[in-house]
Amino acid sequence: MNSMRHRRGLVTAGWLIMVVGLVLAGAGCSLKNPHALGTIERARFWGEHERWQDAADSYEIFVRQNPTDSLAARAQYEKALAYMELGEYPLAAVEFQILAQDYPTSDLVEDAVFREGECYYLQVGRIERDVTPAHEARLHWLDFSRQYPTSGYMDEVRAYMQEIADLMVRKQLRAVEVYEQLRRHDAAALVLDRVLVDEPTSSLIDEVLMRRAKLAERLEDEETARQMYRRLVAEHPDSDLREAAQDALARLAPADATS
Repeated sequence: MNSMRHRRGLVTAGWLIMVVGLVLAGAGCSLKNPHALGTIERARFWGEHERWQDAADSYEIFVRQNPTDSLAARAQYEKALAYMELGEYPLAAVEFQILAQDYPTSDLVEDAVFREGECYYLQVGRIERDVTPAHEARLHWLDFSRQYPTSGYMDEVRAYMQEIADLMVRKQLRAVEVYEQLRRHDAAALVLDRVLVDEPTSSLIDEVLMRRAKLAERLEDEETARQMYRRLVAEHPDSDLREAAQDALARLAPADATS
């Protein structure tokens, strides 16, 4: 009985050794690139197999060795995209800048300038974190809009710009909540007033108007409250808050009628 158990143990151990050996052998087998070092085909091969660092390195070698080749601008562009795939957004942004500087007549310049903006945007973290990349992305896309007003990317640019505006508004609304908890209502009002001036394209402006109106009522500033409610009703007809604003105006109607 003991010998049978011993033999079974040896068989099991043998199978385990074989499986581990196969795994290690598979891990040790590296993907072979059939193309010569320094060729753009080598870089493309790595990209097709999602070996992004190898692709970026290979594109770098090609561009360095063939700076005047007709494919050099494309290689520079693909190198930047490879860094985007790696999540190396600051580095990718620099690579897109190099394309625009070194190959200003390339058909890829417009694409590179747009992608550079995406690199800034993709660095944006949560609203609790530094929003400097959001500012950089906005300034970059404003410049892009001036350079390429008829670009096919403009719809995407506008969508990104609104997302950035919403991000900025949400961050300011967090500050308003803190001020209100501290009963610093004047400070909260100043923040909301600044948001209304600085972020008019945000999809959250109706919420800002409502909060500013309610805050004005709390501060016994009925005229400002009425102005905010009127703006919400007039400028945001599809807002879920419009009916509440109309009700508030009706409640303030006696004073409103004599203004």
